[in-house]
Amino acid sequence: MTGDHTDPFVGIPIGKLRVFDAAARHKNFVRAAVELGVTQGAVSRHIKSLEARLGTPLFHRGPRGVSLTEGGDLLADYVRRGFDELAAGLQRLGQPRRRTTLVVVAPRSFAWRVLAPRLGGFLAQHPWIDLRLDTHRYYADLSHSPGDVSIGAGYGKWNDLVVERLSTETIVPICAPSLCGGPLPMTPTADFFRAHLPLHYAERTHWNTWLRLAKLDPKFADAGPQFSETALAIAAAEAGQGIAIARMSLVAHALAGGTLVRPFNLDFEDGVSYFLLLRRNDAQKPMVKAFADWLRAEMAALGDICVRLRANFGNAAA
Repeated sequence: MTGDHTDPFVGIPIGKLRVFDAAARHKNFVRAAVELGVTQGAVSRHIKSLEARLGTPLFHRGPRGVSLTEGGDLLADYVRRGFDELAAGLQRLGQPRRRTTLVVVAPRSFAWRVLAPRLGGFLAQHPWIDLRLDTHRYYADLSHSPGDVSIGAGYGKWNDLVVERLSTETIVPICAPSLCGGPLPMTPTADFFRAHLPLHYAERTHWNTWLRLAKLDPKFADAGPQFSETALAIAAAEAGQGIAIARMSLVAHALAGGTLVRPFNLDFEDGVSYFLLLRRNDAQKPMVKAFADWLRAEMAALGDICVRLRANFGNAAA
């Protein structure tokens, strides 16, 4: 977080965001215009005005229609979530808030691979808590979020919050057992990467870093599909579609269960960890404290699994 508190909505009427949302969902200005009851020209003018205000293109225009740019795709995700939250708030106007509702916001891959498979244990311990799990890309600012608890991926530099490290992450290549034709670990070779596509999380260059450490040509990272979420790349790897690279905590249970394997005894750290983030005034609230205590225990158990996996892998390599 920085010290810049400029309101990003200044100068952006919500109507323009509504037009953008419709255009992004339909990926077609004509269908967006029909939904909104305006002309195609009006939709186009609103989009151009929004692009000018943001200083970045939101759509690629071509003879076959429009498609979202990378920036447009990111904005569409947040705008859709914002409108969903607004709609939920409007629906609950006049209704008494359920004091047992706990909202947890977490990075999508962490929510998918770590939280979602374990939440049954928390709910069994605390059946009076109505838990809602929301996702985001990196970090939800609790000062502008309905969340009670946030989990952030980063370097721990969040101001005005209780910040607690949940994990120390290593980055490891992983694939389905069927891709490995012999005993593990294998020696990284150019032939392996000619035969098997690397699967990428689009917003990180982990493969480039790993290939350099392995003394292989970083150009091998130019091949292979890119995914908007690490969890999608992991799912593709589990299905035998190639070799992914991911944080150890996201794949530890799959490695322990044998649906994934580590083909190489080479990993690295990028300094990013997962952190528990709480508002100072909320840290001792019973529901928040119950979830935080449960999460600490789960992450400690997950850390033990990661330690055992590394130790066993090291013994296999010896």
